[in-house]
Amino acid sequence: MKIEEAIVGTRVRSLVNFAGVPKGTEGVIDEEYLNGIGIMVAWDLPNQPLPRGYCRYDGIPAIKSNILRDGFEKGTELEFLEKVQ
Repeated sequence: MKIEEAIVGTRVRSLVNFAGVPKGTEGVIDEEYLNGIGIMVAWDLPNQPLPRGYCRYDGIPAIKSNILRDGFEKGTELEFLEKVQ
């Protein structure tokens, strides 16, 4: 994935396995953090689907929302993601 594609609301797919996130899982970039250095991806898991229309972090802690989210640094970790067309 290219840095310019890493925009809140963009649907992405994992290109590798992560803890609890199998390769090929889709999710949504739902937040930018550290003044745009990183992004958070909310994963759309079969047993933990995202709410319908979810595209931006709503501030509800994961323990309450049951949404699994992972952070990625734009400069070094976007190679693990691809934009879903």
